Amino acid sequence: MTETKRSAIVLRILAAVLLTVVMVSGIFVTMQRSHASTNEEYCYNYLVRNMGLNTAAAAGLLANFEQESNFNPTLSGDSGSSYGLCQWNKSRKTALINYCTSNGLDYSSLHGQLSYMFYELQNEYPELLATLRSTANNSNGAYNAGYRFCYDFERPASCESKSQSRGSSASRTYFPKYNGTIGNNAVVTTTTAPTQTPAPTATGNYVVSTGGSNLNVRSGPGTSYSEVAKVTDGTRVTVTQVSNGFGRVNVGGVDGWVSMQYLKAA
Repeated sequence: MTETKRSAIVLRILAAVLLTVVMVSGIFVTMQRSHASTNEEYCYNYLVRNMGLNTAAAAGLLANFEQESNFNPTLSGDSGSSYGLCQWNKSRKTALINYCTSNGLDYSSLHGQLSYMFYELQNEYPELLATLRSTANNSNGAYNAGYRFCYDFERPASCESKSQSRGSSASRTYFPKYNGTIGNNAVVTTTTAPTQTPAPTATGNYVVSTGGSNLNVRSGPGTSYSEVAKVTDGTRVTVTQVSNGFGRVNVGGVDGWVSMQYLKAA
């Protein structure tokens, strides 16, 4: 066999190997995208059917799931201290595992994690759940849901800018997609994100405004502090100190802190 023929055979073999690698890579990427899409749709159906959220509110959560984990329930982050769909961190990761174990659920599954997230919203973030359930079913509502879920539940670094970004994604991507315009003819909204009403920052007299749910009173200025009492919607409170977006109040003889986001001027 001549040197020319050997070179031609080697080139054909290399070309065949390269083609195989490209095809396998393409299949792998397609499988990844299909997996993410399937998980995304599963999440949407759970949010709407199991939690009773409208499309706008569900879109807000989907935008957050995408940024936290790309809908991958087994994703580990922060050197292993964060895990899952919402990247529950440290003690919240432990709480996820304990909840699922106690309720016969697989903590690495979408169903187990969504069930725990719903439990968290009901018991630790009732104000946020009330906000999500009262969200207007339009692009502005989707923005608000995405913003609030990021700001109140996820609380990432650079929280304000990420909350705005996820709100925009909810409004412009996920709401049109699940609002009956899925496919090549989808219409992406260009609605300008609504200006967020800033939480009060001064001491004084306020009225609790949660849309009908109870407001948690915590032992310190933050959602990581334990709950010491609840105060009903419409209750008048006096804030004597403000720290980290929380106001110090005394409710029925109990001294504690409430989120200023759910107070309005009396």
